[in-house]
Amino acid sequence: MGKKKKLVVGAIFFFLPSGTVAFVVLMAAIIAAIAANPFDFGKELLNSAFKADAVPAQFRNFVAQTGKVCPEVTPVVVSAQIEQESSWNPTIVSDAGAVGLSQFIPGTWATWGGGAPQTDPRANIMAQEKYDCYLAGEVKKMQAGTFPDSGCVMQMHGVVYRKPAPKAGEMVGSTFDLMLASYNAGPGAVCYYRGIPPWNETQGYVPGIKAAMAKYSAPAVNDAFYRTSDKTLGGRAVKLAQESVGKYPYSWGGGTFTGPSEGFAQGAGTVGFDCSGFVRYIIYQASNGQIKLPRTAGEQAKVGERILLSQGPPSAAQEAQMLPGDAIFFTRGGAIGTDATHHVALYVGRGMTIDAFATGTIIRQDPFSSFSRSDTWTVQRYGVVVARA
Repeated sequence: MGKKKKLVVGAIFFFLPSGTVAFVVLMAAIIAAIAANPFDFGKELLNSAFKADAVPAQFRNFVAQTGKVCPEVTPVVVSAQIEQESSWNPTIVSDAGAVGLSQFIPGTWATWGGGAPQTDPRANIMAQEKYDCYLAGEVKKMQAGTFPDSGCVMQMHGVVYRKPAPKAGEMVGSTFDLMLASYNAGPGAVCYYRGIPPWNETQGYVPGIKAAMAKYSAPAVNDAFYRTSDKTLGGRAVKLAQESVGKYPYSWGGGTFTGPSEGFAQGAGTVGFDCSGFVRYIIYQASNGQIKLPRTAGEQAKVGERILLSQGPPSAAQEAQMLPGDAIFFTRGGAIGTDATHHVALYVGRGMTIDAFATGTIIRQDPFSSFSRSDTWTVQRYGVVVARA
């Protein structure tokens, strides 16, 4: 964040399971895209699912809480910026005096740090998201021609440079690119140059963040599993589950009807879902709040319509009876619907599920082969299938 140039700028002075071949293809595509147009790459990655396990474990929960302030800033973006800024070192200090994970200079930290120590990881991550979103808002004003009449102010090496505020259409570059450039060089410099400043550091910063975003983006979910109608409860449940892949960590006791929450015991301090909390959330949301499942997997296995029971994974004939959006329960060493029912996953078709698997994982896809063949598998279906028009 302006580490090399020692800039103080701004109107106010103040980041695969499919194997090696797939990875090589992905990286080749990234490199080709950046080479073709380094400042127009990453639009798909901006909205991709978050690969939380790519983040160092001690920061994972903090990053997973971001993505709620503005559409330009997601956990993927925050992670890529931190990698570029500090390589996840919370105590690093740059030559220019920038400190911490997100490399705020002290003057900017005084405004955005909320009074926390500048090396506090959570405070850095939350401040980074808010500051990024502030910068996106400033960029939008520049693009719309509504930037303050005081104009563009840039201070570099002790010299103050001024220019009138840009008119609508004068800015070059997307809101996202100019937000990143503002984080690195300051909004005053972006305003002054009507786009990304012509400095090597900033010119490399923007495409560098976009390239790093691939590391923190979950692999694309195979659409073939999800050809269901959003007019059915099951179809909506699968769509919601798909959107959650790679986004939320597992948290024992975590999850409410309305979203992730902090768990307890081994889930204390982690905002996310456990297996039954996730299924309960998905079904509640997919039913527009009409279906409120019990809290535990054992209790959930006793309600709804029983579709089948099998020892180990269902046969092909049995799976043909299942619909995407059904819940699969796994019971070991006791009666179904008791504490012996130890896990639940959402069926999404073709021998695949989406679930909160275990502590240390994130919401993910799991094939039938991920689960024990010695467990008793039961499949439940909830509510009406066809929703009101």
